[in-house]
Amino acid sequence: MGPSQAYDGVRAVTNQSRNRMSVIRRAKRKKWTIVIAEDDDEYALLIERALVKAADMPVWIRRARDGDKAITLLRERAPDLLLLDLKMPHMNGHAALEQIRGDSRLCSIPVVVLTSSASEEDVAKSYGLGGNHFIIKPDNVEELQSKLHSLLENLPELGGIRRGSMGTSATAVSAVDPDAMLMSKVGRWVLVLSVLVALYFFGKILGAF
Repeated sequence: MGPSQAYDGVRAVTNQSRNRMSVIRRAKRKKWTIVIAEDDDEYALLIERALVKAADMPVWIRRARDGDKAITLLRERAPDLLLLDLKMPHMNGHAALEQIRGDSRLCSIPVVVLTSSASEEDVAKSYGLGGNHFIIKPDNVEELQSKLHSLLENLPELGGIRRGSMGTSATAVSAVDPDAMLMSKVGRWVLVLSVLVALYFFGKILGAF
């Protein structure tokens, strides 16, 4: 068995395990509670429509038009997820994220930045302040729906990640694509299996097997 076959095998097993965990989580969860912080009314409606289609269960959505109102909604009732725009009046997304991560009552809420900005500075700052994920706004509802579906599927894993001021490094590579976390896990297993395969063939050469 070569490394590529080992890689494919581990990836298949990991995908199966991931799918089983997703089924278990869906069985336990009855609905999603999500806060959207978005000042653009049209795009906020687009997000709501995409969320309803992306989720496989009811979604309770509350919406804020600026960071200050978003924090108020979080304090009223902690949601499963905050979708946070960066460019908002009064209090922008970065300022809101900093306050959220500095508040012991709110700091565990998963925060996903959903913005039109593709600036590397905004990406790095979002993770540096403790954001869990960064999504650049798609222009159509189908692409947005696909991204949000992947996000909800991976939310428990993303919610366990704390970057920047909350702990791990402020690099954005792993979370810009939700599947990258899976690939990272697969890569570690491939490395382990490659070592085992090499030891097996080494043992065959020496006559140990």
